[in-house]
Amino acid sequence: MKPKEVARLYLVRHNAHDVEGVMALFDEEARFEIPGRLMRCGKEEIRQTEEWEAAVHDHLRAGDLVEADAEVSFRAFEANDWLRAVGVDELRYTSMTFEVRDGRITCVTAALAPDSYNAMQRAH
Repeated sequence: MKPKEVARLYLVRHNAHDVEGVMALFDEEARFEIPGRLMRCGKEEIRQTEEWEAAVHDHLRAGDLVEADAEVSFRAFEANDWLRAVGVDELRYTSMTFEVRDGRITCVTAALAPDSYNAMQRAH
């Protein structure tokens, strides 16, 4: 599968709250990072985040997916029950980048927009 196809499949499965389907896309040693907020290393740590996001009915919207070699980048928007409960309608990510090798996600890096980062700081 090409990187863009993997990213699209991730979004579909994530939004369907299909944790097993999402986890099948990740490499065993994958990393998921939101700089300054979150770092998950390995599938088991990433699974914990995916399970929580499924429980709070997380939904990701993506802008245009841009593929360059083994990476796919896009702007993203996230909403879920927990965010709404703490007064945040939606988080904006200036970029979300998936690194894909041999059809598996090896790294996800998501950069929160400054206003979203500040909203998360206030929420905690």
